[in-house]
Amino acid sequence: MVVSEVSTRLAAAVRAARTMVRRGPLTAATDEPLDAIRWPTALLDPARAVVPFMGREQDLDELRTWAESAVPVSLRLVIAPAGFGKTRLAYEFGSRMSESGWTVLPVPRGREAAAVRQRPQGDVLFVVDNAATRLGLGAMLDALARPARGRTRILLLARVAGEWLRRLRWGSTLWPQLERDDATQVALDLALAPGLTDDAVLEAATAAFAERLGVRNPGAAAVRTPEPPGAIRVVDLHAAAALAALEAAGAPVPVAEPHPVRALLEVAASSWAWSAREAGLELTIDEVQDVVAAACLLGADDAASARDVLRRVVPGLPGRAGAQWLLGLQRSTVGLGTSAAGHDRLGDLLIVDRLGRSRALVGSCTWGVSRKVALRVVRVARRIEVELGDVPGVASLVSELLRRATDAGGDDPRALRTMFMLKPRSLLDANPDDVERGELAVAAARDAVSRAEALVDLGTALNETGRLAESLDALDGAVAAWRRLAAGDPDRYRTALVGAMNALASSHWRAGLTQEVVTLAREAVDLCRAAPERDRTWVQAELARALITLTIALDETGRRQEHEAGVAEVIPILRTLVARDPRQWGVSLAQTLSNRAVTLTESRPAEALPVALEALDLSRRLVVQAPERHRPQLGFALTNAGNAYAALGRDREAIAPLDEAVTLRRQLARESPAAHNWTLAYTLASLGAVRSRLGDLDEAIALEREAVLLRRRLARENPARFRRMLAASLSNLAVTHSRAGEPEEALPLEQEAVAIRRGLAEEGHPGEEYLARSLSNLGVLFSELGRADDAVAPSKEAVAQLRLLAVGDPERFEPDLADALLNLGAALIDAGRPDEGVEPTAEAVRVRRDLARRSPGLHLPGLASALSNMVSVHLDLKMLDSAAEYAQEVVDVRRRLVDGSYAHEQDLLRALDLQARVRRSGMAGGRAVR
Repeated sequence: MVVSEVSTRLAAAVRAARTMVRRGPLTAATDEPLDAIRWPTALLDPARAVVPFMGREQDLDELRTWAESAVPVSLRLVIAPAGFGKTRLAYEFGSRMSESGWTVLPVPRGREAAAVRQRPQGDVLFVVDNAATRLGLGAMLDALARPARGRTRILLLARVAGEWLRRLRWGSTLWPQLERDDATQVALDLALAPGLTDDAVLEAATAAFAERLGVRNPGAAAVRTPEPPGAIRVVDLHAAAALAALEAAGAPVPVAEPHPVRALLEVAASSWAWSAREAGLELTIDEVQDVVAAACLLGADDAASARDVLRRVVPGLPGRAGAQWLLGLQRSTVGLGTSAAGHDRLGDLLIVDRLGRSRALVGSCTWGVSRKVALRVVRVARRIEVELGDVPGVASLVSELLRRATDAGGDDPRALRTMFMLKPRSLLDANPDDVERGELAVAAARDAVSRAEALVDLGTALNETGRLAESLDALDGAVAAWRRLAAGDPDRYRTALVGAMNALASSHWRAGLTQEVVTLAREAVDLCRAAPERDRTWVQAELARALITLTIALDETGRRQEHEAGVAEVIPILRTLVARDPRQWGVSLAQTLSNRAVTLTESRPAEALPVALEALDLSRRLVVQAPERHRPQLGFALTNAGNAYAALGRDREAIAPLDEAVTLRRQLARESPAAHNWTLAYTLASLGAVRSRLGDLDEAIALEREAVLLRRRLARENPARFRRMLAASLSNLAVTHSRAGEPEEALPLEQEAVAIRRGLAEEGHPGEEYLARSLSNLGVLFSELGRADDAVAPSKEAVAQLRLLAVGDPERFEPDLADALLNLGAALIDAGRPDEGVEPTAEAVRVRRDLARRSPGLHLPGLASALSNMVSVHLDLKMLDSAAEYAQEVVDVRRRLVDGSYAHEQDLLRALDLQARVRRSGMAGGRAVR
């Protein structure tokens, strides 16, 4: 901290020296701008309502219905990212309610409880913007719990729901008075209304802006439409329309900047620089932008705070004149006060653009700030993380701002709690700074609730940074603390206790303690189900998290029926949560659908593909909104879609999604090997298996070797989690070497896979089917190496295991049983025991015939392999007529399968060769085909 303070003082001194001796020329226009275009960002101010309200009539109707119900007190939360129009919606709603006789009270920051104390008589609507950052919201809701004359409605606006919202449940006395669904949550769609096109919005906006500027309407055709399609926010459309109108008014509009909001900021910067010169201040346009960015970060609502901003950015500037100029810039009311840059989206982009390129400016802005300002920096940093997390450099900027805010705030529990409370729960990227902040928060906690919250924050950060033993200790303490609190008031603290349990279950999962995960998740689910009816809506989020954890753990432990029931319960809940807050819950739904596709691929492949494709479609839509944040989920969805195609025998269709997934995951692994090497290995293994079946053996071997190397490294670091995956890659690579005619390369790989899988089975881990498959493969490899007697024992063991499994789940395990029977028959033939080989081979044919009748596209190749071995058995037994019949059937099946692929053409050629050899009464040399 001492070094940090010295470095920031030096940075400020360097900036001051450069300012005094190397001041550059102004780059702003020297001519006075027209009065009408002097403050361009004010055109987007929701309070000024320059553009007519349009497109959200349905949302207004729903709000009106909510407000006019008979209940005395009700709360509504509207969720939407910056630029979707939620503030404008609130202004329009408030205006219409005022016309209906309601008193509408916007709640200033820091005056939440006071606003309630001054409540007038009659029906009152309180509007709270940027509700996520309001630390006084709990006290406001406490005050609203007291009876009042007239109906009370509280409209909360926020960019995302999350920890701050859950905190209200146990931090406020209002909730017991709310009936079920009185406190509701809705999300605004990106589209303003069905059928309302972007062109219609642009047409209305350009007309409105042109009228305000007093120029001829240039029309929507003059607007440079923002990109990308499908991800354009209302504010971006309005910014693009404003630029067209400003250009028509003679303002210099940058043509090289594709982002309309950034282009509007460039126009605004020229007006700010001109106004500074008018005030007698010699500032370059870069300095002007730095000042406004610093004001957006630190706040400049009075002369003292304005002078502080100027001292930090341009030392030596006349304080009184500079403060008057900064305070005199056209200002907009925004979530954290007022802003010279206008709309929050403009201010956030300006902060990222200016501070993101200058560590010295970050230091100058944050050195020695008060606790109050440090808390504001935390709020702004977390807001930027939510909105602009995909912009290059934002993650490091946010991390630096939070670190410096921690230095300035010291042990202020409000700032420490806010750092965790506003963090999106979908971001699992804690760093050592989060751990340090968590330790400070635990030490600074002043009561039992604060300490319990801080322990959860600390334990979660320790988990995400890989310090699992310490994480388990902290989260055990957190669960125990919440248990004590919930014992005295179970309804209030239920969600907090469940949240702590979910966090502890996550740490148990990463530590490989699967049974502990199941126990905790079951208890969490039971707690949620025990919630009173009026609280069901508010426990759904924690119930969804607990069910997701439980279903994953049940799948891992082989409890398929319970897993299926949990998935069936959680998916509808997630769909409801996505409707309320798509940014927070879209990833969870996509991941759950992807996991569901994985399970179905193994058991009911015909049902897997639609689920996998839905997950892929949802993941692509998430990536359009936030590419960097959702790339990992897209990688999962692509891989699972490829595997679903492959499970149906549609290997050629599997190639495209798997190739795309490998490319994506290579990029992710380069950026963060610790986080993404295991996912890369997973996709490499999937693509390698498909390439192997298609006959692209050299490419398959290269892919599968890479997967083995990655998984060996991962298994050394975390054997509990990755041994099973290593065994799968070893077995896949062995199969491909066998297909390539290299059994001597394959044998040690399959033997190692068998050893790992046998060890896992002896330890009680599920996965008997994988051990059986490896044993069956091992038998075939012994046969290929001429060790016929060695092949029989593992082949018999494989059949015995799979026969037991097929009794319990025939649909899933009969295909594996057929393969194992086929391999056993081949092993017995090679061992000179053809009489014994007849029955398992015939049984394999019977099973495959039945499977092929139900699903020919999937099981005809297996039927052809089984029939080929029947030919071999009958030749050995000198039953030439039946051998010829089976050989003809093999040819017929192989002809049905020919689709232009090299592998199927080769299979047909081998079948024709087999038929010719039967006609010559030659030996066929039975070999199992895997």
